[in-house]
Parts: sequence; structure tokens; C-alpha cells
Amino acid sequence: MTQSRYAPRHINRFRRPLLRTTNAAAVVVGACVLVAVLPLLGWPRPATALVGLVALGTTLGLVTAPPTSALKWGVLPHGGRRGWAVTMVLAMSPAILLGLAFPVVAGRVSAHSAGGVNLQVIILSVSVAVPWLSQVTGNPVYRLLGDSIGRGPAALLRRYCSVWPALFAWALVPTLAVVLVMAAVTRWQPAAVAAHLLLLLLHVVFVQSLIVADVAGRRRLWAFGWLCYAAALLAAPGWWFLPPLAGTLSQVVPMGAALRQLVRPSPVPAVPLLQDMARGMVLGGVLWSDKFFLFLAVRQDFEVALVYLCLQPAVVAYCYYFAVTSPRLNTEIALFQAQLNEDDMTGLRARGKVLRHLLDASLVRAGSVGAGAVVVEVTVVALLDPARVPLVLAVASSSLLFTVLTLLSYEIDHIGDQASALLLSGAHVAAAAGLLLHLGGTGAYQVLVGVDLVLCLVALVVYRRRWASPEYSFFWGKAMSW
Repeated sequence: MTQSRYAPRHINRFRRPLLRTTNAAAVVVGACVLVAVLPLLGWPRPATALVGLVALGTTLGLVTAPPTSALKWGVLPHGGRRGWAVTMVLAMSPAILLGLAFPVVAGRVSAHSAGGVNLQVIILSVSVAVPWLSQVTGNPVYRLLGDSIGRGPAALLRRYCSVWPALFAWALVPTLAVVLVMAAVTRWQPAAVAAHLLLLLLHVVFVQSLIVADVAGRRRLWAFGWLCYAAALLAAPGWWFLPPLAGTLSQVVPMGAALRQLVRPSPVPAVPLLQDMARGMVLGGVLWSDKFFLFLAVRQDFEVALVYLCLQPAVVAYCYYFAVTSPRLNTEIALFQAQLNEDDMTGLRARGKVLRHLLDASLVRAGSVGAGAVVVEVTVVALLDPARVPLVLAVASSSLLFTVLTLLSYEIDHIGDQASALLLSGAHVAAAAGLLLHLGGTGAYQVLVGVDLVLCLVALVVYRRRWASPEYSFFWGKAMSW
């Protein structure tokens, strides 16, 4: 997404957004305070419903626009909210489509088995591992694509197809590690382990096939892959291999002649690739590792509805940050880095202040989106089943903190402090593994929420220090690269 998207031709076609970041954050904080008070009053239905509706309206207003500081002249184009709403729907398409499809087919899937293990359990074991695996196997892609990202879709596609064989070969390492861990913990029969391995590999290929559309910004093609996945699942629930295969074909067929590069693979340096995979495992593990550890602890007793329902506010905040605010952020950071050799320190300091303000607003807005969604979720549960509110609040809040820690770690890493980002993320992964495997249930999230609150506060301090003077941080990062 380029900066021209935000440049209006006629100022009278635009209007100032009413819901600014500070106002929205204040409303969300107020809603959170009320959610803390309402249990003392016995969750009165009118008040609870009102708080939920206010939070819902505020969240919808936030997710359909970037921060005001990300818009040229601080104005929002007519139809802009509709465009950003479409962007959010496309970014959320996996959660939306699978959230609609799986409840429909759950009964038919559970009627099948592989190696004496219910097919629903095998699919669940794959679904808790694939998001984390995708972070491990996808993190090296940007380094490997290099300058082909800026040379157009054709060059990008050819370059990716030339490195895809190596990416898949190296992806076998973490994939086999997951299979071995799962087999050791579950003690499944060889036929069930083989089904788990094959299904995991098919999903790895599917996720890798989505990378080109994602990097090229072809969100509709990317979402079409998930639509094909969900359609295949609905059409033939017992054919467990069909959904990832259909999704992969939806991405591979449009690649056309570029697929010839698969038989002419480019060499890939092993050491940088392994380093990127390790970084992806640690940084990506903040948001996704807990589901894997929880499944290892409880296996078939995994509360799918609870965990994934409580994950949605975190996913909404994550998608909002990377789909709505990140494109403008990346543009501004690229422009800032380009000015390092051309502008004087006074100009760089002024641009750095603007950049820091934009980044702060984006993070606050993403956090407010997630917190507002948590309030909506809690109020709905309070109206339907008040006894479940403490557990839902703990799981949803901890999941949102995972996203906040992920975003802070990402920006700390972005400014050049990889060590701190890895240390904070690694501390979370270690804590999640220890608590979930030891306590063995969703109750562990009530402890994990406190751990991640501390980690988020530490990450916030590090983030503020590292981004206090981006002109110096980026300059020294560039100097060290020489």
C-alpha cells in the first residue's frame, strides 16, 4: 500500500473522523471499568447490554479507519470506512470462514477416524500447530525475496517459486519435530501418526502457497484460498486431505508459468534461513504457542469453543494493526530511512517525532480495538451464562496481552533491538509452556494473564526507550550494517 492512497485530490471530498484515538481509548477504558463494576451489581441486563453495545460501536468505529495521524491532513475520504471494513473482513477471512464452517461439520467429522483416533481430534491437533509453524516457516521469506518485492508481481512470483523448494525442505524440520512431540505425548497408533503427519504437511504447503498473495497485497486472492478451504470442508468433511489441497490449488493455478522455477530452484544460504526460522519460532510463539501446549496437556478435553472464541478479540486487534495501520507505518518508516543520508539532524528529529506519534497512535488504537472486543465478548457471556465470565475474561484478556506483547516485540525488533524482542518473547513462551503443561487446563490462563501483564509493561518501557529517538536508532543500525 503506497502513500498515494492517502493523498486526496479534492479536500472537500473528505471529512474529519469523529472517533479519534484518544477519545476511543477513553470510551474503551470506561467500558472496562464498568465491566469490573457490573459483577458487584449482579450483571443487571439493561446496563450490561448497554455497555456491550457502546463497546461494540466504538470497536467497529476503530476497525474501519486508521489513526487520524495516518491520514494526510487528518481527514478520512468518503467511503473510506467501507474500504477499511472490507480490508478487515478479508484479513479476518480465515477466522470468519472456519468459525462458520467447523461448527456445521463437527458432527460429520467426528463420525470418522484414522488409526483408531477420532478425526476431529487429529484435525484439532493440526490446527493448534499450523499457526505457530506458519510463523516459523514464513519468517525467512522476506529476506529471501529481497528486492524482488519492489520489482512487480511477476518478479516476486518468479523469485518465490525459485526458493519455494528450499523453503519446503527446511519446513520439514519443525514439522517433523511437531509430529514427534505429538506422537510421544498422545501415544497414537502409527496410522494416526501418519495421518497427522500428512495433514500437517498439506497445511504447510497451503500456508506457503498463500505467501505470494499476502506479500503482493492481493488480499482477495488470499481470502479466496481460505474460501476454497472452507467450501471443501463443508462439501466433504470426511475427506480430511481435501480442504488444504483445494486451498493450495486456488493459489497455485494463478501462478501459471512462474511454476517453472520450481524445477530450477535457487540456492538458499542455510545459516540466515535457520536464524530467521528461530526468530519466527520465538516471536510467533507469543500468540500461538499456548494452544499447542494446551492441547499437549489436555488432548481430547481441549475446550475448542472457549479457547477460540476468547482468541477472537486478540485476532481482531492483530489483523487491524497489520492490515489497516501497518501499511502506512511501513511507508513512513521507509521514507524516514531514505532521508537518513539526505536530511539534517533537525529535519530527521522532526520526522522522527511524527513517526513516533503515528506508531504510538497505531498501537493504542490496536489495543483499544482488542479491549473493546473483549468487553463485547464478556458482556455477551454475562447475559447468557454469568458463571462462565471469570474464565472467559481470563482467557480473552491473556490472549489480548499476547497480541500486545507480539506487537511491542515486533516494533522493538523493527528498531534494531532483536535481543530484547527475543528475550521478552522467549520469556512468554517458556512461561506458557511451564504453566499450561504443569496446570493442565484453561485455568492456567488465570496465572498466565498476570505473567504477560508484567512482560507487556517491561516491553512498553523498552519500546518507549528504543523509539525515543528513531533518527539515532536507525542511523546506528544502518552504520552497523556497513
